[in-house]
This record gives sequence, C-alpha cells and structure tokens, in this order.
Amino acid sequence: MAEDRTDEAGWFSRHHQAAWIAAGATVVAALVGALVPLLASSDDDDEPAGGTEPVAAPPSTPASTPDLTSAPPSADPTAPDPTSPAAGSERWQGRLLLDSGPKDLDTAPPEGVGYSDDGDIFVLGTMHVGGWNDTLISLWAGAPADPPGYEECASTIDAEGTDGQDVDEDSVLCVRTSDGNLARLTFLESQAGSDHTITFDAVVWEGD
Repeated sequence: MAEDRTDEAGWFSRHHQAAWIAAGATVVAALVGALVPLLASSDDDDEPAGGTEPVAAPPSTPASTPDLTSAPPSADPTAPDPTSPAAGSERWQGRLLLDSGPKDLDTAPPEGVGYSDDGDIFVLGTMHVGGWNDTLISLWAGAPADPPGYEECASTIDAEGTDGQDVDEDSVLCVRTSDGNLARLTFLESQAGSDHTITFDAVVWEGD
C-alpha cells in the first residue's frame, strides 16, 4: 500500500511539473509573438520606404507675368498732330477794317486787341500799315488782278518781310502773324479822319 501511494505521488508530481512547463512555454510564445510585430514596426519607422532618403523637389520658379502697371509707349513727339489743320488751309476770309489799334489776325474773324501781346497789324499815320509783336509784312510786286496764293505770300515774306509797308489803292500785302499764320490783304479803300482807317479784302491761311 505504501508503494502504491508513493507511485501515485510521483505520477502526480511529474504531471504537475509538466503542466507548469507547458504553461510557461505558452506564456513565452505569446510574448515572442507580441514583440516581433513591435520590433518590425520600429524598424519600418526608422527607415524610409524604399530604403533611401527622400529627395526634396527644387522650389518652383513662378512664371513671369507682364507688368500691367507699365505705361504704354508714348506717342512720337515729332509726329504731326492729326487734328491740326494743314498748312495753307483757309482760316478766315472777309473785309478787314484797320485803324490805329492793332488787330489779331490769328482769331477768326480778326478782332481788335489793342497793344497787347496778341496784336498783329495796325494803321500808322495815313497810308502806312505797321506790324506788331514780330509780325512781318511784305508788298506783293504783282498786279492786284493776279493776287498771290499761300506759297507766293510765304516766299515774298521770307525774301522781303519787314515791320511795316506804305500802301496805295493798288497795294496787295502779304503778312506773317505773330503766331506764324499767313494773310493776304488786298486794298479796297481808305478813309481820312481823326483815326485814319484802311479797308482790305483779307484771306488768312493756316501757317506751317
């Protein structure tokens, strides 16, 4: 009987020991199974995908845009103004009465302005026409029946223009005004008095 109990105790001890060993192995296996994914994840975090360092893309250069604030190219200052009348075009035509007060031939019709900076011609004495403010006057050498045009008046003023001319009933005058316009004055009549007057048939042209 004693031997039987001894054998039973030994059997139980061996089985009990085996159970503990099996349980310990199970715990170790579970720990290993949990640590392996953690270690693998740590390695993945330390090393970038593909095993190489990522290369940063170079900074992009913004495309140039036109400067919308730039002023447009200025017009050629030497180009003629398309709105200006052409040289030789008629500015005014009519009867012109002159007296001792200068008149401005650059207005249409000419008007008396006195001895101002705008006056051009006036009557001095009885039969003398004077120029004011650098106005030039020349006497046309041709017949009154064949009066000069714009080009002929310009030529005779360039050749013989002065600051005054004596006139008679056959006189034709060419005048360059203080503003550079041209006029042709054909004598019509004169009238004596306290303020001597002379009346002309006048044409005023645009100057160049």
